[in-house]
Amino acid sequence: MNLQTEINELFVKQQDEWEQLKKAIEQLDKIREKEFSWGDTFTVRVQFNPARMTSTAAKTDKEAVEKRPCFLCETNRPLLQRGVPFLGKYSILCNPFPILRNHVTIPIHSHVPQRIRNKTGDILTLTEELPDYIVFYNGPKCGASAPDHFHLQAGLKTSLLLQGDNALRSCLTIESENRKETEELFEDVYQYLRHCQPEEEEPMMNVIAFTEENKYKLHLYPRRAHRPRHYYEEGSRQLLISPGALDMAGLIISVREEDFDKIERQDIEEIYSQVSMPVI
Repeated sequence: MNLQTEINELFVKQQDEWEQLKKAIEQLDKIREKEFSWGDTFTVRVQFNPARMTSTAAKTDKEAVEKRPCFLCETNRPLLQRGVPFLGKYSILCNPFPILRNHVTIPIHSHVPQRIRNKTGDILTLTEELPDYIVFYNGPKCGASAPDHFHLQAGLKTSLLLQGDNALRSCLTIESENRKETEELFEDVYQYLRHCQPEEEEPMMNVIAFTEENKYKLHLYPRRAHRPRHYYEEGSRQLLISPGALDMAGLIISVREEDFDKIERQDIEEIYSQVSMPVI
């Protein structure tokens, strides 16, 4: 049985056993969305998804993280949550707060920090075994609500999430038919971004990876800020949006209806300009 089939079967079984997951997946059909386009080059879809409030509003500073139990460690997960093993060191879990179809979270077994370096091979193996999926990574200061526990996420592909660079935000693309070359190119980009942000434990970035036309493709979104200024405003000026990989690709998650209703093109342009790091 291939991995995609295993995941499909996991979702069927988990929805029978786990009412929370079943309702969350059903709710995806009722989610409100609206789109903004910048010519033929870039489209942004805003999704009103109140179930993502916990992630969007998560306190990810060191003190807050140390005070709470890690929800990705096996002993702290929901009792009904089951998983599919991967590479002998990960569990593929149905995400109970989905953004995408077949949205899974993929934590490593050990409680180690969210650091992507030396994990590129694991990411590429996932893209090989999940050709209908994107695999994505949120850096510890770039949308990860569990910066203390390494994890990846994945979900079914949509064309919106495969968009590359444009004038609104930076996107560095790695594309190769050769696995070794892909890993080496990623390391080159990693070192370049590390040089740009020597003060960070890991250069700020989001990553979306997938296979297409027998090629590995990685989209790296360099970041200079965790959250835009809009997040910290008060009253009617606030937009509670905390961008992760999907937001950077073009699917912006709004957890409050008032934000969804009022967000406009200019807000989106400002959000990207504030969190995206320009690269030469």
